[in-house]
Amino acid sequence: MEDIGKIISNGFETYTKNLTLAIPFALNAVITGILAIIVFGLGFFYLFGLSLSALESTSTPQAAAAIILPIITRHFYGIVVLVVIYFLAFLFFQSFFMAGAIGMAQKATETGKSDLAVIIETGKKNVINLYLAEVLVGLLDLAGIVFIVPGATRINLDQLLAGNNTDAVLLLAGGVFLWLIYIVILSLLLAVFSYALVIENLGPVDGIAAGFGFFKAHKSDVFLLWLVIGIILFVLMIADAIFKGIPVLNVIWQFASLIINFLIIPPLTTLWWVRLYMTRTGKKLYFNDLLMHPNDIEKLKADQ
Repeated sequence: MEDIGKIISNGFETYTKNLTLAIPFALNAVITGILAIIVFGLGFFYLFGLSLSALESTSTPQAAAAIILPIITRHFYGIVVLVVIYFLAFLFFQSFFMAGAIGMAQKATETGKSDLAVIIETGKKNVINLYLAEVLVGLLDLAGIVFIVPGATRINLDQLLAGNNTDAVLLLAGGVFLWLIYIVILSLLLAVFSYALVIENLGPVDGIAAGFGFFKAHKSDVFLLWLVIGIILFVLMIADAIFKGIPVLNVIWQFASLIINFLIIPPLTTLWWVRLYMTRTGKKLYFNDLLMHPNDIEKLKADQ
């Protein structure tokens, strides 16, 4: 079996020969961006359309807040419904293109060549199952809200504005921290569920179970790859903070960051996770222009 270093290098080599792997991620970004403009644009004009003239006449942020806050309060449930509708629609398109991207990565890992037709084929086959699985995982993430309940129930806004109620604020902050830790741990335990679901054509519950089972069987491998990807993202965050402070480089970095975050990192990490899953589950892989089973590779090395 390939170690993590070999998986990363082979995945990178596969990506350089199959740059079309970035297409599903680019399409997802464009479509969900248009969706955001439509949903929130219409929502903005629906909520604030009659108050825009009043906002134009305000001269201070306090005056603008005095107009906006009552509108938000009055339409709070409408705003919540709007956000939920966008989130569910966003998740559907993301599930479709993610399934297509995993299918492309699987084909490239098996044969050395990706195929754009796989986006539609694999997307249609797995979009509903992956969508429902993502919703279930989202609900599991949301279950961590129990950590902030003790602090939230003790918060008194009147005392908070007066600088009091410090204990409740600390309790709430601690709850938020625990919630974040819970989400991080869950992301590690279920890091592979979407890849298992698409590659094995599983249902939503079976896909989540398969992802968790894969983690239990290959804890160190999943953790190492998860850690490597986390470090890469952390380095990009640091670079973003550094370049934003340099006016000349900021413009160049914004363009480079867009390419890295949408067209390089997503397809690369998808290839890495797909290759890890396929090597550890005995799937056929593409090695040096040969389609061979991992066990056959080991036998060939032994014979040589």
